[in-house]
Amino acid sequence: MKNSKLDSKPVSVFLLIFGILGLLLMAHHIFSYEAILRPRMDYLLENKIITNGVSGAAFLRMFTNESNIFVDLYLIFFALGNLGIKPLYRFTHSELLRGAITLYICVTGIIYFTVLLPFSQPFPMEKGIWFSNVINIWNHLIVPVVFTALWFFPVENKVLPKVKNSLINLIFPILYFIMCIILGAIDGFYPYPFLNGEQMWEMLFKDKPYDSLIGTLLLVAVVIVLSGIFFGVSTALIAIHNKRVAKSKTEKTPATSVK
Repeated sequence: MKNSKLDSKPVSVFLLIFGILGLLLMAHHIFSYEAILRPRMDYLLENKIITNGVSGAAFLRMFTNESNIFVDLYLIFFALGNLGIKPLYRFTHSELLRGAITLYICVTGIIYFTVLLPFSQPFPMEKGIWFSNVINIWNHLIVPVVFTALWFFPVENKVLPKVKNSLINLIFPILYFIMCIILGAIDGFYPYPFLNGEQMWEMLFKDKPYDSLIGTLLLVAVVIVLSGIFFGVSTALIAIHNKRVAKSKTEKTPATSVK
């Protein structure tokens, strides 16, 4: 869509700064963990000062961080495209691409506030660590809200197919779930408790001996439910886009005079 409200220079500069800031915060999150928390990890976990031992590069296996990195890179490329780099303009002005990233960051916010928030706790207010609380708010609240809001301003003036695009959007999440389960079985690190069959078993069946078959079926059920959530949110987002496009076309169609 030419002359999209998102294509203006002031908006492009804002999105460029927003994307760069997001990448800098992500880098700080990773390196501060490596420098400050990793040497103290055993002590922090034992005393329950933190409950998640993930650090450093393992952050990249968390969907929250992957979806945030997608957003940051997209905003930077989108802004640079608007500011004159034509290949980036064509690449980022695809509603299929933008819709997929919007879906991933939107679900990140939804899952965090409905499922994960009760299990999380603030980082200790110690030097070098407290700032991770700011980054948590940025990644789980500010970025999902801002980027999802941008979806209300189409960059392509065409209706999108709900089912086809939603199925395409499912490819990355399903591959992500599968890889997390496989890598977790290899090195023992699962980014989320609902991707660990044994943890799911403990939550549901307490002290009963673990049954690997039922544990596997639980994982399959989780993947199906999560895929359903992604599909449902995707169709809702596409419906919003199509409604906005239809409204835009109506506004641009001149009223016919009655003689």
